[in-house]
Amino acid sequence: MHNGRPAAYITGIGVVSPVGVGREDFWKALLAGESGVGPITLFDASDFAVRIAAECRSFDPRDFMDRKVVQRTDRFTHFGLAASKLALDDAGAWGELESNPERVGLVLGSGIGGVASMEETQRTMDTKGPTRVNPFAVTKIMPNAAAAHVAIQYGVQGPSASPALACACGTDALGFGFDLIRRGDADMVLCGGTEAVITPVFLAGFISMRAMSDLNDDPEGACRPYDRDHRGFVLGEGAAVFVLESEESAARRGADPYAKVTGVGRTTDAYSTVDPDREGRGILRAMQLALERAGVEGGRVGYINPHGAGTPAGDGPESRAMYQINPNAMVSATKSTLGHAMGATGAIEASVCALALKERTVPPMRNLEELAPDCAKLDYVVDEPREAPDLEVALCANLGVGGHNAAVVLERV
Repeated sequence: MHNGRPAAYITGIGVVSPVGVGREDFWKALLAGESGVGPITLFDASDFAVRIAAECRSFDPRDFMDRKVVQRTDRFTHFGLAASKLALDDAGAWGELESNPERVGLVLGSGIGGVASMEETQRTMDTKGPTRVNPFAVTKIMPNAAAAHVAIQYGVQGPSASPALACACGTDALGFGFDLIRRGDADMVLCGGTEAVITPVFLAGFISMRAMSDLNDDPEGACRPYDRDHRGFVLGEGAAVFVLESEESAARRGADPYAKVTGVGRTTDAYSTVDPDREGRGILRAMQLALERAGVEGGRVGYINPHGAGTPAGDGPESRAMYQINPNAMVSATKSTLGHAMGATGAIEASVCALALKERTVPPMRNLEELAPDCAKLDYVVDEPREAPDLEVALCANLGVGGHNAAVVLERV
């Protein structure tokens, strides 16, 4: 790279989302502005104040793994295994993995881990006693379970990690993958995030925090980032995994990259476990660091996929931070379509950035009708996709509960 540091090339993308499974279906639905939000079907939510979420309804784990693996793993692991397989298929990278597994790394994050299995285990304890607990309970619940099963099922033997920085960990995982490539610790890295948190306890907890939109009668209009009527996020789920490669590895295989990762920035607010810093200083500094390390001026950023959760506490500070990066950048907050997939959300949104660069098209966001008074006036892409023939640089940024911020710079190849 022009700054003397190596880039990492995205050569495969695997996505499990509420609007489609697989890169092609996901991208098509996103450009069409389809919403993944609807009534909760994973459990009976009739007694809850919020009864909507963005579920991956078209996903069947049996399409990606055998019956025993399905039974012995949590839903978040199902998503991670599926997205990893889809990414390897997309990159055509199985041969590289089989021939040189020790040079293939793995960074698969989850903010929570197997929360559904935790709740199921507690119900078993309460109703049947401790002797009836599933022998796979611990390995279903642990946050690194998805990473472990991806390594076991697919034979990944290089360095591995499972970051758990809440809503920032998917972005952070892509940054960790970039670090492994840059340092020469791996030639190829599977990296991303996976999460399945549409469960009774998790839903009830966020309702109690008053963090979620309660527009049960209008699920598709419930998540409203930067809108005057923003009232909270919509819970989502899913996974995104990338095949990330060194330039030499991608060239040797004749791969056709989607984009290259050139910079990552990480910061901590040290402010609140719930709300972001009111001035947006943490997320601004993360974006600035990512750009500085990429050697890219803010004015070159053509597209930002932000955290954009639709919360009054977060939208204003984040939008003003983006304005300081580049007031003319196009912005689309895809949580308005996909919901908030917690630990997977940054990886899913980074995949949107990579595809936008490859296709030179920015997908739209939903439900922004009147800008909230405290939100910056930016070039929000609403309702219809926008062709972007000059798009060269995209930025993905996420804020995590607890004050963790992560941003990555992606550039067109």
